[in-house]
Amino acid sequence: MDPRIATKNIEQKPSETALLAALHRALAHKDYQNESLGPDHLAEFFLPPHFRFFIRFKKVRENTRKKLHAAFPGVHEYIIARTAFFDRVFRDALARTIPQIVLLGAGYDSRACRYARLNCGTRVIELDIGPTQNRKKQCLKQARIHLPEGVSLVPIDFNRESIGAVLEKAGYENDCETLFLWEGVSYYLEAGAAGKTLELVSWAGHPESTIAFDYSISASEESLRQFGVKEFFQSMQVHHLAESLLFTIGEGETGSYLEGKGLKLVQHLDNQQIERQFLLDETGTSIGHPTANFRLALAKPS
Repeated sequence: MDPRIATKNIEQKPSETALLAALHRALAHKDYQNESLGPDHLAEFFLPPHFRFFIRFKKVRENTRKKLHAAFPGVHEYIIARTAFFDRVFRDALARTIPQIVLLGAGYDSRACRYARLNCGTRVIELDIGPTQNRKKQCLKQARIHLPEGVSLVPIDFNRESIGAVLEKAGYENDCETLFLWEGVSYYLEAGAAGKTLELVSWAGHPESTIAFDYSISASEESLRQFGVKEFFQSMQVHHLAESLLFTIGEGETGSYLEGKGLKLVQHLDNQQIERQFLLDETGTSIGHPTANFRLALAKPS
């Protein structure tokens, strides 16, 4: 197992997009404060102090969401849904007491802490670049939050180090069932690097290992007419050029693409299914539409 993730020149500083995702989760928690729509009560601890101050006030939060929506229509709703999807997959794995969960590009993921009481012996390994991980540790320390036993934050230089080699040093057991979480990462990688990451699961050594991931469909004349897609691609070029979208999969091609990587599709949700499953409030009313180019998926070795 020797895949390498090649990223652009972003290893020298904490990830801006990981911080933005934490902001969205913190806003959702302040607004909804429930397990379905706003479960991440730890997200605000990863925000700079001035961000934390401003999200306390409802009017400021409303203005923040409006500005985010203007640049990235539907992304706030998508991240709420994405969080719920990955939370469910993570909890289900803990309920089955699988031996290992590996987070690939963990960012400011807080599931190991949020669901510590549900963990009855599952090892959790978080991989990410050093600057992001160092900042995460500093934020946890300042918030007096201790990582649960059995949770490891392992730095990796995705440009130069093999995921397999780094995992092996971290105590990863190749022949054990493993859940790989790959949230909010795939689109920022070169196509070859994204493919090698998916192949990691087919090489993982256990037939029941699973990867949960999200991705973007390719820009096309049809997709650019859907909700928020054109604005999203344009805004990424303007606001996040260092972490712009690189990897996409053509609409309807996910199953065949994964087969070429030694995987079979277990579950797949398009934007409409994402909205129906994860964006309904307690009355059954949708809180909004997710940006239409995103998809959620589960896959296993074929």
